[in-house]
Parts: sequence; structure tokens; C-alpha cells
Amino acid sequence: MKEDCIEQWFELYERDITSFLIYLTGTRDVEDYVQETFLIAMKKMPGFKGESHPKTWLISIARNMVIDKYRRNQVWNKIKRYLTDEQQAPADSEKLVMKNQEHEQLYRAIRQLSPLYKEVVILRGILELSSKETSDILKCSGNKVNVTYHRALKKLKEILEKEGFYFEGAADRRETKEPS
Repeated sequence: MKEDCIEQWFELYERDITSFLIYLTGTRDVEDYVQETFLIAMKKMPGFKGESHPKTWLISIARNMVIDKYRRNQVWNKIKRYLTDEQQAPADSEKLVMKNQEHEQLYRAIRQLSPLYKEVVILRGILELSSKETSDILKCSGNKVNVTYHRALKKLKEILEKEGFYFEGAADRRETKEPS
């Protein structure tokens, strides 16, 4: 029975989970993460009480899994640096090639945000989750989500403008650049 439910959720929410993980991890190679998210959900299914939406619950699982892996990788990298006394090469995730230049600029700008700003932008702006769903995932108040989202968008706009991406009506505020 729980396998049927997970299969149904996979069909309904796999794209959202994949999008979330792509933006959160900075790589398009998230298939293993997606599968692991649903495997964890299957194991934890008896504890799911239905108090939150299944998609919200699945995104929380994916988020926590990535955070855990990131922490483990940081510890492992510190150990490797200590043992080899060499700096590791930067991650290839920063060299992603995207077809659309605007998406590439947006992607780079999102990667520059603080972890909380990044998560709120991904959840609210990209996945279009409600404030309530986002607050459930991040375990904070809806008001904090709204304030953080507003601040994150402001910061994102600053980063994009600094990199030469101008929003409609913003070019006239710049003396050094003319609208194209």
C-alpha cells in the first residue's frame, strides 16, 4: 500500500523535487538525490500523519538529505585536506552550462545568496510554494518566510544588476550602461 502511495507521489511531485534539488545543489545531476528522497519517504511513510501536504513533506526530506550530505562532504574534505595538505579543486557544479543566458545569470545569482535566501527563493519563487508550505519546510513562521523572500528578491536583483542584467526601467538609473 505505501509503495502505491509513493509511486503516485512520484508521478505527481518528481518534477518539483528535481527542480528544487537542481537549484539547491547547483547541478543537474540530481537523479540519485530524487530516488533517495522517495526511498527515505517510503521508509518514513508510517510516520507521515498528513498534517502537511505530501509535496511539502517530500521537499523537506530532500532538503534535509542534501544538508546532511553537504555536512558529511565538508567533514570528509577537511579530513582529506588534512591528510594530503592540499586544497581540493572547486566543484564542477559552478561550471554548469545552461542553454538560456538569462537562466544562467539567474542561476549564478541564486548561488550567491545566503543559504536561507536561496532556499526561500527556490521554494517561493521557482517552485511557487505558498508561504505556509515554505514555512513548514523551513520550520519557521509564515511572516519570516514573507520578509525573507522580499529581502532575498531585493538582494537577487542587486546581484543581477551588478552582473549587468538590467530589469525593465532599471537601466535609466545607471550612468555607465545604456539599455540595449
